[in-house]
Amino acid sequence: MRQKHNRDTALHSLANEFESMSKRGNSAYFEDRHLFQLIGYYEEEFSPEKAMEVTDFALRQYKYRIDFYIIKIRLLMQFGEHEAALNLIEYAENISPMEWELKLMRCRIYASQKDYAFAIEYIAKLKEVNMGQQDYLDLLMEEAYVYEQMKQFQEMYKVLRNILLEKPDHPQALENIWMSVEIQKNYEESIALHKVLIDSNPYIFQAWYNLGHAYSCTGEYDKAIEALEYSFIINPNFEFGYKDCAELCFQVKKYQRALDVYLEYLERFGKEAEIMVSIGQCYLELGDNKQARQYLKKGVRLDPYNDEVYYCLGMCDLKQSNYSSAIRNFQKAIRIEDRREEYYAYLAEAYEQSKDWDRADFYFRKATETGPEQSEYWFKHVRFLIEIGETRMAMEVLDEAEYYTCGMELLYCRAICNLLEDQKEEGFLVLRDALSDHPEGQFLLHEIAPKLLEDREVTAMLNYLHG
Repeated sequence: MRQKHNRDTALHSLANEFESMSKRGNSAYFEDRHLFQLIGYYEEEFSPEKAMEVTDFALRQYKYRIDFYIIKIRLLMQFGEHEAALNLIEYAENISPMEWELKLMRCRIYASQKDYAFAIEYIAKLKEVNMGQQDYLDLLMEEAYVYEQMKQFQEMYKVLRNILLEKPDHPQALENIWMSVEIQKNYEESIALHKVLIDSNPYIFQAWYNLGHAYSCTGEYDKAIEALEYSFIINPNFEFGYKDCAELCFQVKKYQRALDVYLEYLERFGKEAEIMVSIGQCYLELGDNKQARQYLKKGVRLDPYNDEVYYCLGMCDLKQSNYSSAIRNFQKAIRIEDRREEYYAYLAEAYEQSKDWDRADFYFRKATETGPEQSEYWFKHVRFLIEIGETRMAMEVLDEAEYYTCGMELLYCRAICNLLEDQKEEGFLVLRDALSDHPEGQFLLHEIAPKLLEDREVTAMLNYLHG
């Protein structure tokens, strides 16, 4: 820690010295290592213009140091000044004609200028040059970049696969190949490749990570979780491994396993508001409201502008029938983020439990307006209206829902509304369709309108269709 502090202090002092010299308009001698340090310092501080100023100064002082030319070319590319970068490459190649980095940068510029055919042709010529393994792999990475820019993701995948078969632990290729897999959805092919890589070296954490995601996309969740766990067991500082593993566990309702991973992450990397919320959600699903609330309160202290933490606190309140507090927390969440349909839906439920029908109706409508394609929120609204006796309004909502979505629950609700409104012929037709297509949904009759089961015609139909 002290060493880092001393280094930062020395860099800050060096930057002050350089800037004072620039303001005075005079020139002083700087060692090349100090100039490299200064350029790196300004890049870390997101000051590319200052980095360029130091680079230009360095080139005046060290006219034949190819490293400074490479830095300037990279900065010009960052500024989008591709022609200037190409001109500088031409000049730098006169100084160091065998410098491989210059050739790779030329490939990158051609791709950035959308001169793809020329880039591929240039790469093909470079492949004929006798070179070492690392130079060859670097060239293939540039070829993969060209195909990525061309949106030829199958070709990109093939090139990256060849890199990995040559060097299974190539970090950049492992990182980039997943993008091409995700776009093409060639998950089975990806699983086969990453198994080969792992067989050659079982300690490649990124290969396990990619394998985990591929398994997840094919629905093999247990294998996915195991693979993601290996990624952070091999590399205990791999944050994405912990987070993605825990998130997948949560999605497949393995709440205790998700909680264990989140707690391990917390112990290793320290407090983060998002992790506190995730831990709170796990405890909430496990039925431990007390622990959930403790972690969510910590999340509020870390980030009072995190909408999810207030939403989860509202869910805690709902479970404990503390409706006034639930309303306050859901409203806080909505003030921060007003495009989450679930926030409106559960605020409506809190008002429903408080018997404030008007506000409940208003927020159920807000939920369906915000997420009109989500049938569950239309169902919540319709069910609420049926339960308070507003079946005509419920039918109007069902009519509106048909423009956006459909679902088993909505079909049963329409049958229930028809029957409650004494529109028996229409109601029985809809109910017959619902029972024929979705027999598993007949529990909705018991839950929403149990009185209908006292109707002989309804029970006769149920008995006829399903015994």
